Amino acid sequence: MNITTSGTGLNKLSTIIPQFDAYAEQTFNRSSVPGMAIVIVKNDTVIYLRCFGVKNITTQEPVTPDTRFQLASISKSFTTATIASMVGNGELSWDDRVASIYPGFRLSDPWITEHSTFRDLLSHRTGLPEYTGDELQDLEYNRSEIISRLRYVNLTGDFRSSYAYANIDVTSAAEAAARRAGKPWEDLVKERIFIPVGMKNTSARFAEFALAKDHADTYSVTNGTAVTEPFINDDVNSPAGGVSSTINDMARYARFQVNEGMIDGSQVIAADALKETHKPHVIEKSTNSSIVTYGLGWEITAENGMVRVGHGGDLTSGVSTYILLYPDEKIAIVVLTNGFPAGHILKRAITNGWNDLYFSGAVRKDWYSQLEDEINAALKPGSSVSGPIKPLPPASEAAKPSRPLTAYTGTYTQDYYGIVQVTTNSTGLQVYLGHSMNPMILVPYEGDTFLDTGTKTGVNFIIGSDGTAKSVRFSHLDLPGRNGTFVRIIS
Repeated sequence: MNITTSGTGLNKLSTIIPQFDAYAEQTFNRSSVPGMAIVIVKNDTVIYLRCFGVKNITTQEPVTPDTRFQLASISKSFTTATIASMVGNGELSWDDRVASIYPGFRLSDPWITEHSTFRDLLSHRTGLPEYTGDELQDLEYNRSEIISRLRYVNLTGDFRSSYAYANIDVTSAAEAAARRAGKPWEDLVKERIFIPVGMKNTSARFAEFALAKDHADTYSVTNGTAVTEPFINDDVNSPAGGVSSTINDMARYARFQVNEGMIDGSQVIAADALKETHKPHVIEKSTNSSIVTYGLGWEITAENGMVRVGHGGDLTSGVSTYILLYPDEKIAIVVLTNGFPAGHILKRAITNGWNDLYFSGAVRKDWYSQLEDEINAALKPGSSVSGPIKPLPPASEAAKPSRPLTAYTGTYTQDYYGIVQVTTNSTGLQVYLGHSMNPMILVPYEGDTFLDTGTKTGVNFIIGSDGTAKSVRFSHLDLPGRNGTFVRIIS
């Protein structure tokens, strides 16, 4: 553990830091998350850095300050910092129109396409439905393919006045910036942020994380049990979720952020350009006592006379991270964990506890229990970010049998999702969506409706006059702005 509490403005921390350290250890032990790393900076000084637990539950190797963690959506702030560097140098403006630089970016509304700026995309106010594009990533489409298919999504929000979080917004902006710079995005963020900030063990490429000798393996952690999960490769959406880093490197990044783009006496990014990323650009939600807004790759909360600028990241494979800035106090805290969903509870309990200790001198409530209740409700069966998923009830004993399976086989198409191939297997049907080579398995349910054994949802075939299916509807793909019906390709 590294603790520094001497120097101007740090006197009150001499009592707070030991209390926080005890709270962090107690909360970590409560969580069953395998590993965690925390850093807190004030002004240009690391005032607390500690690693907890292990990076691998089999080898029991401890987390070190140089253990790489996947950052998930904290990556968005690296994207906006990179674009801020270009804005500060006069290479771009926040209000440049993205399609004029990257013609492959098109939305369903031509006027909105023409007028969408970097500011619009980076604050999630384009009108695209929440999490648009993530399902295409699951179907193994590449970055340019996903962006090119946005034109087939009906916009569900009001341009510039409604907020809907979508990773592909940030990735589209990053691709436009990369085209302006004339180099791949992964090289651009390294050149503009990682190298000048001194982040030697940080990367926007998945392979560099996975092949690093000192990296954190990932675990699903529920009810006190940690289960090893395969890594999620987020290269397709790297600008939105694909950066990996260490707590040592994140200490430097936190210093750079709270000191308005300066580190070690060097102004890496123009202060005004970076500060623009920390300003509100669209309202998320508000109450009588607080308001939550989204800036450019950051969430800004104002309550109790204080402003916090932060962003979390989660991957269901076992990643949960958080960075929180207190601009007026020149303080930042970063929490990295290798567990989910328990890691999500842990990181928020840690940052909430720090917030209480710093501003009131004591942890005010049992944050872990409160957050555990909240995430359990959010993750209950049937919940999803796009609304409840409605599983099919068990089929009745008198269910009408399906037709011969050959009536359903064939190739179907849909503008947004692309091609779907339906073939037979020993129990029913196999379905290959998009580029995915992992089939959905359908079993007969009732008549021309089948059960997808993965999502437990219905797949309904519409039969033509010749006795074969002319279209098929996947209920779990009927999402806001997107249509889950595919039409047979006539050969």
